[in-house]
Amino acid sequence: MSTGKNKRAVIVGLFVTVGLLIFLVGIFTLGGQKKSFVPSIKVQAVFDNVNGLQKGDNVWFSGVKVGTVKAVDFDGSSRIRVTMQIEKKAQEFIRKDAKAKVGAEGFIGNKLIVIYGGSTKAEAIEGGEHLQVENTLSTDDMMATLQKNNENLVAITTNFKTVSNRLANGEGTAGALLNDATLYKSLASTASNLQQAAHNSELLSSRIAAYTAQLDKPGSLANGLVHDTMIMANLQAAVQQINNAADAAHSFTANLKTVSDQLHTNDNTLGMLLNDQQTAEQMKIIIQNLSVGSEKLDDDLEAIQHNFLFRGYFKKKAKQEEKARKEAEKNKQ
Repeated sequence: MSTGKNKRAVIVGLFVTVGLLIFLVGIFTLGGQKKSFVPSIKVQAVFDNVNGLQKGDNVWFSGVKVGTVKAVDFDGSSRIRVTMQIEKKAQEFIRKDAKAKVGAEGFIGNKLIVIYGGSTKAEAIEGGEHLQVENTLSTDDMMATLQKNNENLVAITTNFKTVSNRLANGEGTAGALLNDATLYKSLASTASNLQQAAHNSELLSSRIAAYTAQLDKPGSLANGLVHDTMIMANLQAAVQQINNAADAAHSFTANLKTVSDQLHTNDNTLGMLLNDQQTAEQMKIIIQNLSVGSEKLDDDLEAIQHNFLFRGYFKKKAKQEEKARKEAEKNKQ
């Protein structure tokens, strides 16, 4: 009887021992997963919305798990303060100017905190810091955006369907191009003309290039105009002379106009001769009297020559003139 009791006690003791071992292994396993027995520091971040983040969720840095969420508490009226427990071994890599945001393991997976950024000039965290945060879109926001995009896509496909129907029915310019062969040929002809115009433009450009190359050919007028400063100076002088001649001609014509204007008035002698009939008649009479007087004067001179008082003088003068003529002819010979 006592042997049976002892056996039963041993079995119970074994079961209790195995249970305690399983309990201890479970505690250490869960503690290892939650980093409960790893040296750590605490940092905080305040978010407007944590999108369902809970205590015990993971904290990642550069894609590596570096801690867990220790607490999620309200901070003020509508903000959430998240306390994170960060492993000591990751402390030196996280800078004080690093940022934190709420992420997820996959599209609909568990929530987590992602720590990123930070400059090498900033110091490493020491514990108790408040990290800067970046608000991210929640799943509801992304679904709302996706729904809006779906609505826009439906509107686009509807419009595209309408446009394709109009094209198939030959409506509008594009529809006419697809269905009207005449319009297509006309456009093809226009394109051919444009191509020919482009060819002509290229040919013209090549000819202009050839002409400009001739400007550098020594000995040509164009080369002289471009490079010889004397030719340019002479041309400038010639142009100046032409301008001076034009100015002189203009002045001459202005003077002629002035004289012409004066000829049409009686303020001067020539104008009176041209415009005053009485003055013109008087001038005619004067000229006739002068003509008659000159004839009488010739007769008087002829009479004086035959007068015995002056006859010797005129004979002597005639001999001198004859002698001078003969000497002149002799010098010519």
